[in-house]
Amino acid sequence: MMTRRFFIGGLASAVSLGPRRLFSAPNGAFSARKPLLSFGVLSDVHVCLDKGGERLHPEYTTETLTKAFSWFRDNGADAVVIAGDMAHSGLAGELKALADAWFKVFPGDKAPDGHPVERVFVFGNHDWSSPGRAKIVFADEKVRNENLLVNNPRKWWDAIFHEEWTPFFDKEVKGYRFIGAHWHRGGCSGKNERFTKGMKEFYAGRKGLLDPSKPFFHIQHPHPRGTVHGPGVWGQDDGVSTGILSAFPNAISFSGHSHTSLTDERSIWQGGFTAIGCASLRDVSLGIPGVIDMPPYGFENARGHGHEKKTDALKAMEIPFRKNCQQGQFIRVFSDCVVISRREFITGTAICDDLVMPLPVAEKKPFAFAPRAAKALAPEFPKDAKLGVKKVKAKLRGRKEKADAWELTIPAATAARGARAGVFEITADGKDGKKFPFALADETARFPATDPRTTRPVIFRVACERVPAEDVTFTVRAVSCWGKKSAPLVGSL
Repeated sequence: MMTRRFFIGGLASAVSLGPRRLFSAPNGAFSARKPLLSFGVLSDVHVCLDKGGERLHPEYTTETLTKAFSWFRDNGADAVVIAGDMAHSGLAGELKALADAWFKVFPGDKAPDGHPVERVFVFGNHDWSSPGRAKIVFADEKVRNENLLVNNPRKWWDAIFHEEWTPFFDKEVKGYRFIGAHWHRGGCSGKNERFTKGMKEFYAGRKGLLDPSKPFFHIQHPHPRGTVHGPGVWGQDDGVSTGILSAFPNAISFSGHSHTSLTDERSIWQGGFTAIGCASLRDVSLGIPGVIDMPPYGFENARGHGHEKKTDALKAMEIPFRKNCQQGQFIRVFSDCVVISRREFITGTAICDDLVMPLPVAEKKPFAFAPRAAKALAPEFPKDAKLGVKKVKAKLRGRKEKADAWELTIPAATAARGARAGVFEITADGKDGKKFPFALADETARFPATDPRTTRPVIFRVACERVPAEDVTFTVRAVSCWGKKSAPLVGSL
């Protein structure tokens, strides 16, 4: 058995590896003792039927899901969490396909050795409010309505999972409680999500059942407002869950919706309670708004929103392919800590070192944002790094003919160990004193640091007509999720 002295010593040894790893440990460091509870965590699976509903869409299958379930099974999971968006079009056949994958790996809700494995699955907005997407699958309105989960959730949940559906549920696994809150109200707005009603009353009925001496786990689809991934992240709720859970310092919430990568160090937050983001098992983004002053037209490798749409036809960069990264987590609970392992399930590799959260959580909060941001290093380019600048012909969005564009080759910002770039802040300076700001998301930051894609240069393109100056100098800074900026790289023709 690992003693508390050994545990503290392990943390001390991790300090030498850099500030961001103060509360991390090499993968497998805690395998010497048996956890009291183990469970897998996924979100945003997005299983989808193809047109006509007779088979799954080839880009929305259950292949990676089955791999994830199998890995959880082989590592002794007592439960599996899915924090919403199981059925991409909100159709019963999609949820049934997910259930088929589950029962293939866990027949009768059991592992091969016979121990039960609890399902802790909740609806997200795609499960609840997808009539528009469902039209693509079933053109016939009657057939579509018969198959929409939202029209009869109790019927379909009972038929597919053989248990009663209720808007909230409370399940006990090995003495630990899991509280699930289904999305069961309205559609998705991307902010201020009013996805539920009755949560306050439900928690009022849990008084006396939630042991304050041990953690319990709250599962919902949108992020509790003001917690993981910072205040600007897409997909926060209206604050109702934050207010409720703040009365429970032993609460640990899991939420998805934003698809934001687990490599973003803000995927775990501690304040009045602990919140953990769940990324996605379908496609992972690097949503880190708010860490820089955004230029007026947003990220160059993103689609415009609102007033930004007018520049989409001038952008010379494609939307990044995001289906090449699919993430999940494995949680092990010990008497004195919770260990969080993060994995990428296409390649089957660990994303980062395990996170170690001391218990009880009310006494220590190593994952509070402010002290971590204060200690974080800025990403840095290698000393010999140079910014490549040239003119090319590039395809602009919405135009048939190619146009003149500036192309920058930005070296990977890998010189500061433990500090990863998430955004490149780019400024074009004309000799007349005019400045033209741009921003680029570094999509390679979604991948494990050991992945060779993270060391490749990043290409930035912008149409020359958006930089109305012939003699121009470009300045590039790499920016971390904490807003820490590198020394600049400067280049020109």
